[in-house]
Amino acid sequence: MRYWYITAGLLVFAVITNVRANDDDDDEDSSEFGNKNIPGEKSTTCDCGWANKEDQRIVGGKETKVNEYPMMAGIVYKVRKILFCGGTVISQYHVLTAAHCTEPFEDEPDLMNVVLGEHDQDRVDESDSTVYMEVKDFTAHPDYYLVGHRHDISIINLKEKIKFSNTIGPACMPIERHNFVGDKLKVLGWGKLSQNGPTSKVLMKVYLNVVKLEMCAKDYEYIDLIDNRQVCTYHPTKDSCQGDSGGPLLWLDPEINRYILAAATSYGHACADGHAPAVNTDISYYMPWIRQVIAETRPDAAICTKKN
Repeated sequence: MRYWYITAGLLVFAVITNVRANDDDDDEDSSEFGNKNIPGEKSTTCDCGWANKEDQRIVGGKETKVNEYPMMAGIVYKVRKILFCGGTVISQYHVLTAAHCTEPFEDEPDLMNVVLGEHDQDRVDESDSTVYMEVKDFTAHPDYYLVGHRHDISIINLKEKIKFSNTIGPACMPIERHNFVGDKLKVLGWGKLSQNGPTSKVLMKVYLNVVKLEMCAKDYEYIDLIDNRQVCTYHPTKDSCQGDSGGPLLWLDPEINRYILAAATSYGHACADGHAPAVNTDISYYMPWIRQVIAETRPDAAICTKKN
């Protein structure tokens, strides 16, 4: 067990949301998005990707509603009770996160917990949905390599089945490769609010623009432009920042009006410095591997997707 990595490394390599409440107002978030009562043209194989929203419009990056995004998970170091990475519920037993989040626990996966239904880390009375799940084991991608965060994806297998409810449930998973360039993805997390600032105690959300992978290749050495397996995001005043690698980047699929897990936060340079984009793991690229891991670890588990 590499304790030096946990105490010094996790907060260096972990990344999530740099949110400024007074940013520009181009990130409208309608109460209709992901609303269970507003179906899309197509349906899903099982219930997934919904959001619990009031009749409101949310502008700019800000705090989420309590239990607004049921698929959100936090990865916790049990010994110190530190929420150090984010994750996404993808089945009744599985949470997807970044491989660099699980790597320090390769020999002792039971030193991790997964928290679901969490919102404010400092309050125990805000949500009666919060539950801590024990970890059985995890499967990191076999080709994961820390340098350059290649294949930075891992699937946590829980000891017990998640009890899905209105406030805890899975994201929808992609069924095919999708080019998100020009789209906006919603990023969730409890990460730092600024480069050298404290982490957020409440779950935050922000939209980031998806740009061409070539933009990330200008700033980072190990971007593969031939075998595209990453998503590049950028915003001059908003970004992913230290605190919650592995957390979700969600795309609202208009055909189903549900949120699909498009990517998982991986790495970046300074937080929203106006120059460097952020690099994220493209989930659609890894769907064959994800299906294989789920089948091998929990044959009775199922992921949810859009019906063809």
